[in-house]
Amino acid sequence: MTQMNTMPSSELNVPAAENFNDNPAFQGSIQQFLSDNIGNFVVIEFLIGTQAMTSRQGILYSVGTSYVILYEEVSRTFIMCDIFSIKFVTFYLPGQRPTA
Repeated sequence: MTQMNTMPSSELNVPAAENFNDNPAFQGSIQQFLSDNIGNFVVIEFLIGTQAMTSRQGILYSVGTSYVILYEEVSRTFIMCDIFSIKFVTFYLPGQRPTA
């Protein structure tokens, strides 16, 4: 387990949070599930093209209809990711991080 850093004091400007719970079209969607878990540390695996997989990790910062934003603690940067390329999401307990 590694030490959990805090979010930066000057945060990224993102659109207003969407409420996927109140929109019937998004109930049960990946957007709803991810938005319910903002603030958790995740590793997200993406399919690039037809065979290449890549992963990104960080604190789930924001979720939109077509994107997710992760906060990378080590580099203290934000990364915006295409939600439609997501294949797997691994969630970690509070304060825990991948060990390898």
